[in-house]
Amino acid sequence: MPQPKRWNLLNTLFLTGTLAAALVLVPWRLATSGLAWSEALVFLAMIFLVGTSISGGYHRLFSHRAYKASWPVRFLFLCFGAAAFENSALKWASDHRVHHQHVDTERDPYQIGKGFWYAHWTWVMEAKSLPLAGVADLEKDPLVRWQHRNHFLIGAVVASIPLAIGLATGNLLGHLVFGVALRIVMTHHTTFFINSAAHMFGSRPYTDANTARDNWLLAPLTYGEGYHNFHHLWQWDYRNGALWYQWDTTKWLLNVLGWFGLVGQFRRVSAAAMTRARLHMEEKRLHERLSLASPGSATPMQARLVAARLKLDAALAALHDRHEAWNQKKVEWRAKGLARAEAWREAKAEWRASVATHRAELKAAWAEWRAARLEVRSALVYA
Repeated sequence: MPQPKRWNLLNTLFLTGTLAAALVLVPWRLATSGLAWSEALVFLAMIFLVGTSISGGYHRLFSHRAYKASWPVRFLFLCFGAAAFENSALKWASDHRVHHQHVDTERDPYQIGKGFWYAHWTWVMEAKSLPLAGVADLEKDPLVRWQHRNHFLIGAVVASIPLAIGLATGNLLGHLVFGVALRIVMTHHTTFFINSAAHMFGSRPYTDANTARDNWLLAPLTYGEGYHNFHHLWQWDYRNGALWYQWDTTKWLLNVLGWFGLVGQFRRVSAAAMTRARLHMEEKRLHERLSLASPGSATPMQARLVAARLKLDAALAALHDRHEAWNQKKVEWRAKGLARAEAWREAKAEWRASVATHRAELKAAWAEWRAARLEVRSALVYA
């Protein structure tokens, strides 16, 4: 006999309560007072900062270690990410890593096979506590540990920024409705869409080994997270929209931060690997179509398809190897340059130390000279 489903009362009340509040208060506020420009600006700023902290911080930085970030960037991502009220970065990353490791299986925390709404948010409301798993690297980070201990308090403080602006502008209620209630609901469900819609609707250009799909409609709503088929194949890439024309505001922001030296060591899959994966999927679909044709006409076409695919794959591999060899040569040149620079720094330090020693010796010699001179002059005076 199946056990009755148990619910996490706090999570259920929070998720359904904020949604109900937004559904009632937002139309009421729009009908009675309209939308002030300050309310719109604060709402957009908060939803972008919090959402990007989930995408760029919780997801790409902490869950997948797709790049390195300085402590101010990590601190801000942890603070604004807490205001999403989606648990701590440590717990979020733990659940997400389990999802990638066991995607579409019973061990997947938000398995799409259990239905759209289960993957979307029902899994959060169930009374089950998944233990921390596979996050030993994050537990070494003192900032992550601090946020894990205090994430709800940090989130409450950050989420209250619109209220402070409302008090300062004399419009507390408007900023409460849009900057707090609506923003929390929008942050929740744009994040949840990746677990649900991005595993159900869209294309699979790189792999069909799992249910993850690329969905360009989701990308603007999720700060670039819509290209989920790409992400599940190369989860360690700091990009989701890897192609230049794909919408990925998180990637663009990280690139800007990289120019200022605040983030770096971006991990990227090569363009050749992406092309080869797409070709593999295209070839697979072509073979599926050819399987419907008669053997007499399908066999020579299949042979030609395989030969062309192998030739193209070899050309892509050769081009990739050429790029890799060139990059390695640049690294070696830089290493030589760094070695020369290091040798110069060591020689300069030795020279400075030598000069300091000589100056000390000179100073002592001058002191001895003055003492000797004084002694001589005194002797001559009193002789």
